[in-house]
Amino acid sequence: MLHAFCVVAEQASLTRAAAALGETQSTLSRRIAALEVELHGRLFHRTGRGVVLTELGERLVPRARAAIAGFEALAGEARGERESPSGAVDLAVVPGMSRPLVSQLCAWLGEAHPRIRLRAVEAYSGQVEEWLASGRIDIGIFNRYGRGRVRDAEMLLQSHVMLVTARGRNAPPQGAEIAFRWLRDLPLVLPPRPNALVARLGDIAARQGFALHLDFELGSSALIHDAVRHAGVATLVPEQVVRRDYPAAQFDVRRVVKPSLEQKAWLALTTHRPAGAAARLVAQAMRRLASGAAP
Repeated sequence: MLHAFCVVAEQASLTRAAAALGETQSTLSRRIAALEVELHGRLFHRTGRGVVLTELGERLVPRARAAIAGFEALAGEARGERESPSGAVDLAVVPGMSRPLVSQLCAWLGEAHPRIRLRAVEAYSGQVEEWLASGRIDIGIFNRYGRGRVRDAEMLLQSHVMLVTARGRNAPPQGAEIAFRWLRDLPLVLPPRPNALVARLGDIAARQGFALHLDFELGSSALIHDAVRHAGVATLVPEQVVRRDYPAAQFDVRRVVKPSLEQKAWLALTTHRPAGAAARLVAQAMRRLASGAAP
């Protein structure tokens, strides 16, 4: 019943959930009703467009997922799957790290571990960390810009933050570096707030006595790239994104200094439940791929 409940919560619709589970809506409704009786409370509010979790339902979701994951891990070990893990692994990766790591991971899993089902999404750091804390994902890769370590996480990559402008538009002074204060009147495109990079940039600008000129907040690296190329705005991205998305023939790139900005990418497994063998294997492969080694 817990699995059925989680599917209904994800789909926000009894009709879609029944289709996903391969059973009738009436059967699924009876299963949810039986679970509500057992818990002495309603789990969903029925609406004209589907269902919405009640407060009790919201509290049950992470616990149900943890219980299901724990059972699947135990069942896998009981079947002797330590040498050949199977099951679903949910991964969320910040856009700057998703390519080509996820495609490389898919290629390796398809060849070496076809019984692992990878479900990967792109998201910015705040969302990734929220999903890790709630147990919605097994593995997350997110960014931080401050000093020090992140609890229960491993640093994968550290890189300089670079200012990028389209050639011939908002051209920065000559040289490999640009002082942060040069951003004072520069129109910018950055990820939507709340965002760790935007917050860090805003703090530095405030200490230097000005506010960022943030024209656009766009929710994907492709949208940001196109805005820089066509809309006369600049952006700030880590070095690996510059190498991947911003060719020198079309863009001017300068390293930001005074202060120098460093982005650190961190990998963490959710602490909401014990990591299964498949999740541990995927995390290990991501560490190796990020370092340039074969998984």
